[in-house]
Amino acid sequence: MSGPAFCGASVHSLDDKSRLVVPKRLLDAIGDSEAEFVLTASPDGCLWLVGQRKFEALSSQLDADLLDPAPRQRWLRRLVLGHAETCALDKSGRILIPEVLRNYLQLGSSREVVVVGAGDLIELWSSPAWQVVVKPVDPRSLQNNTIGSAAG
Repeated sequence: MSGPAFCGASVHSLDDKSRLVVPKRLLDAIGDSEAEFVLTASPDGCLWLVGQRKFEALSSQLDADLLDPAPRQRWLRRLVLGHAETCALDKSGRILIPEVLRNYLQLGSSREVVVVGAGDLIELWSSPAWQVVVKPVDPRSLQNNTIGSAAG
């Protein structure tokens, strides 16, 4: 993994303008307040906040499979690339969460977002979805690879 290693989880509320404060521990890992990011939907139901270079690599990987007839690959390309929004931190360390991505998170009337450092990217979750994802795991799910899925 290249770049900063993001870790930790914390709950934050969107402000009235739908901006989210990026936690200081993550800002410290980013280092460059001028850095550009891409915010996009992930197949897990959260949002990914990734550096521009990492997103370009991901985009190239998805584009390489442009003619892949597999429905899952086409869905993944539409999901990740179709929701991608370039963003930058403002002077207060906030990012704007566009309406389409707020809707994808299914925040409803809640403005709470769980910010999770996940290695080389940052995940943004609605609180209810995060509680489902981090629920205790049945050891049997480790054998049949159903952690975090509806089957688990």
